[in-house]
Amino acid sequence: MSTVLNIERFIIPNDVVVQLANIYRWTGKNAHFSEIMKTDMERIVRATVERDSYFLMKIFNLNLTEARARLIITKNSKPRLKDETTLSRIKEMLLVIQNNYKKLRHQSNDLLDLANFLFSHFHGIKFDYEQTDKKHVLKSQAHRSKRLLLDKVNEEVESIAERGSFEKLALYLNFFIDFYNIAPFTEKNNEIALFLLYLLLLKADIEAFRYVSFFEKLHENITEFEKEVKNASFNWKEGFAQTMGFIRFMLKLILEAYEKTDEIVKDYQFDANLNKSYNIENTIHKLPEIFSKDEIRILHPFVSDSTINRTLIKLRNEGLIKPLGKGRSAKWVKIARNNDHEKN
Repeated sequence: MSTVLNIERFIIPNDVVVQLANIYRWTGKNAHFSEIMKTDMERIVRATVERDSYFLMKIFNLNLTEARARLIITKNSKPRLKDETTLSRIKEMLLVIQNNYKKLRHQSNDLLDLANFLFSHFHGIKFDYEQTDKKHVLKSQAHRSKRLLLDKVNEEVESIAERGSFEKLALYLNFFIDFYNIAPFTEKNNEIALFLLYLLLLKADIEAFRYVSFFEKLHENITEFEKEVKNASFNWKEGFAQTMGFIRFMLKLILEAYEKTDEIVKDYQFDANLNKSYNIENTIHKLPEIFSKDEIRILHPFVSDSTINRTLIKLRNEGLIKPLGKGRSAKWVKIARNNDHEKN
C-alpha cells in the first residue's frame, strides 16, 4: 500500500530533521553557485551528464567496450548495437532532464513515454496489470491496470507539493519507493525508477547533481542503496513500509554531493582568478614526455578546448612540444632542450 497515500502517519525523527536543515543550508547556496559558474554552466552540465551516462551504463550492466562507450558518450558516435542505442538514449534523456527538470512532470503517461524512448528498441513497454481482491465471473475483470494506482499516488504527490503540507524531499523519496513497489510497467521498472529518482531530486532543488554525477555516487554505494530500497519495501503491500533508513541514506548522499560541489566551485573560482593558459602550461610540464589533450582535460575539466589548443600552439611555436600525428586524438611529445641534456 502506498506510503504517499498514508503520508499523514509519517513522522520525521530529529536526526533526519537535522540532516534536512543542513541540506536547506546548501540549497540556499544554489543561486550563488550558479552565478559563479554561469559562463561555463552548459559545459559543466554536459560533463556531468557524460559521467552520469557512463555510470548508468555500469548500473544497467550494458554490454559495451570502454572504447565504444567513450565514443558514444563524448563524441555522439552512431550506435550499432541495441545496448549502444540504450546508452545513446540514456545520455539524450539525461540532458533533457537536466535542461528542463523544472517543467517536466512525472505522470503515468510521461513515465511510459520515457520508458519507451529508452527501451522500445528491445520491446514495446506497456502498463502492467495487478490482480484485485474482488472475485469476478470474468477473468479479465479480476485484473486492473497498475496505471490506476500510479495515477492516484501521483495526484496525491502533486497535491501535497502544491499545498506545501509535507517536506518536499521526504515526500519525493517516499514516492520513489511507491513507484518501485508498484512496478507499473511490463518491464524495465527498476531502470525507470532510477530516472524518476533523478528527476525528483532535481525538482526538489538538489542542484548539487548539476555539478556532481548522481549516478557515480550511486554506483559507489550501490550495494547499500539496494539494501535500503529492499528494507524500505518490506511490508509495503500491507501498508507498513519503513522508508526512514532509505531516506537517511539518500540525505547522506546529497550532503556529500554538496560538499563536493563546494570544492568544485572553489577550485573554479581559483582557476578563474589565475591565467588559465599559465595553469595549463604548468600541467603540461608535469605530464609524461608523451601526453594527450584528454589528460589535460581531466585535470582542467572546466577549461575550454580553445584555451587548451591555444596553449598547445604557443608551446609548439616556442619549440617546447610537437604533435605526434594529426586529428583530435593526436598525442604530443615534449622536446628536450640543450640545457636539459646538460643537466643529465
